[in-house]
Amino acid sequence: MLRRSTRVPGVESLATPIVRRAFLRRAGLLLAAAGAPPALFGQAGGARRGRVILDVDIGIDDAFAVLLAHFSPTIDLLGITTAFGNTTLENSTRNALYIKERFGVEAQVYRGAAEPLHHPRSEPPVFVHGEDGLGDVEGRIAPSIREADLSAPEFIARAILGDPGEVTVVTLGPATNLMLARLLEPAIVDHVRDVIVMGGAVGFAGERGNITTVAEANAWQDPHAMADLFRFPWPVTMVGLDVTYAADASMDAAFIEELRTRAGEAGAFLERINRQYRRFYRSSRGVDVTFQHDSIAVAYAIAPSLFEVERGKVKVLTDGVARGQTVFCPEGHHTFGDPEWAGLPTHRVCRGIDGPGFLDLYARALIGGGARGGGRRAE
Repeated sequence: MLRRSTRVPGVESLATPIVRRAFLRRAGLLLAAAGAPPALFGQAGGARRGRVILDVDIGIDDAFAVLLAHFSPTIDLLGITTAFGNTTLENSTRNALYIKERFGVEAQVYRGAAEPLHHPRSEPPVFVHGEDGLGDVEGRIAPSIREADLSAPEFIARAILGDPGEVTVVTLGPATNLMLARLLEPAIVDHVRDVIVMGGAVGFAGERGNITTVAEANAWQDPHAMADLFRFPWPVTMVGLDVTYAADASMDAAFIEELRTRAGEAGAFLERINRQYRRFYRSSRGVDVTFQHDSIAVAYAIAPSLFEVERGKVKVLTDGVARGQTVFCPEGHHTFGDPEWAGLPTHRVCRGIDGPGFLDLYARALIGGGARGGGRRAE
């Protein structure tokens, strides 16, 4: 893991492959030097579904998102990479393996970053996701399978370079793993199909932050990683609190009950873990619904037509009281002439969502999966 007492070098100071690999080994993230099996990165012939890597810090909403990706008929889930955030890296990895084994997810799990690039790791928000990250309702979570030997950053880099222009990375926690992958293989910037990041908030719907008054949790957890994410010219879409807190995209008790009764064991599992999440939103926002931030980001990978998107430039502040604040400059705005903004590439920022369309998409995927026996454990 990254030592808290060591300041990680800047992105551009890790320019050579030798230096990058040495850094990543010191960080404890290159767990295997051997090449990944070709089967990890696609098979020749035939039409492909959208090829997706989910980068998660599995708490409750990540679990909802993983099962959406797993059961969606339009997603080919290549891998699940884990990080700190909603819970510890250990819990996040264990929870990913538990979901993989319990629901027959074919994608392998890859352990990633335990700490942010520069800041010390903060304590996980157990008041949101529980001590175990899954609402403390599953008893002992002890999967019998293990994660892959390849580290998360190396898997991300190899997957993208092994299938240029085809792999989408959906980051649902801090962006640390993705930025470490870029340090390892800078060419992924030119070869990734899309990067969809759940994080940030720029005030489109009056939302600015959920961990401070100006900062969303994933951006706050590792602001340097999130800031670097928007400095490179890969195709990034930010799915922030501006859309994930949309009231008509939230899941109420009736919706969750529908999943419980019609989506097999997957639906029953989601109803159980959602109880803690529902209590949190009752106390924090005074509403009897849950906001499924991460599933909405996955929905963008499935059906981007559900979203209203604006192009522009994004900066993330990294230190002080504004740590994790995302600042948006719309395309064509006069500040584009400011040297501070001029060097930044243009990205996409979601500003609206068809909430009922999202809920319909989610219900169809989960209920369809349950009807196919989605609660079976992997053999």
